[in-house]
Amino acid sequence: MTNLDAQRAFDALVEQQISQFPHSRLAQRVEAGDVTLTHYHTLLCTLFHQTYSGPFTFARAAVNCSWTYERAKEYLLQHAEEERTHWRWVLDDLRVTGYAGTNPRELPPHPSCQAYIGLNYYIAEQAPVARLAIASVLEGIGAAHGGTYGGMLLQSLGLRKEHASFFLSHSETDKVHAVELHEVIAGSPLTSADWRWMNHAAECAGLFYRAMYDHQGYD
Repeated sequence: MTNLDAQRAFDALVEQQISQFPHSRLAQRVEAGDVTLTHYHTLLCTLFHQTYSGPFTFARAAVNCSWTYERAKEYLLQHAEEERTHWRWVLDDLRVTGYAGTNPRELPPHPSCQAYIGLNYYIAEQAPVARLAIASVLEGIGAAHGGTYGGMLLQSLGLRKEHASFFLSHSETDKVHAVELHEVIAGSPLTSADWRWMNHAAECAGLFYRAMYDHQGYD
């Protein structure tokens, strides 16, 4: 398989993971208008840990990435800095929507989120360039679905845009990041072994990220 063929196969896998996101239980509840403020708060508390830990795994992957992948190494570090404070959007959205529960900082991650965080750290150590694959799935989901589901969530709960800064801000920034990631990956000299890790990381990312929204879909 040529590098171009491997890139196309990877892109198709990423698109498949993105297209499966609407099948998560919480996404289906949002579509049905059957979502509550408790669902929203629980989701934000779950995503806090993902958002807080994410930049550190980008930085860890950048450190471990060989200079053979210079463009990828630099982008991983750049992305770590760009994402560094996004966890504050989560806390802001909780505060302005009247969340009165335990501070997410004092709670351990939900098992579904713990699995996703563990994936990031494992990939950052074992196949650091594949941290870009995980980002491709999440940025792709945000770009494709963030605005749509964020809007439906606001309508269902009677909230204003400033009550969903995390989702609505990502729906715009992720469109840019998705393009950047595609260019960085296409410009990296990936081996056949690298592509196997890229595909594995992307598939796991889609599975684990959807799981965070699946557990929110129960009453």
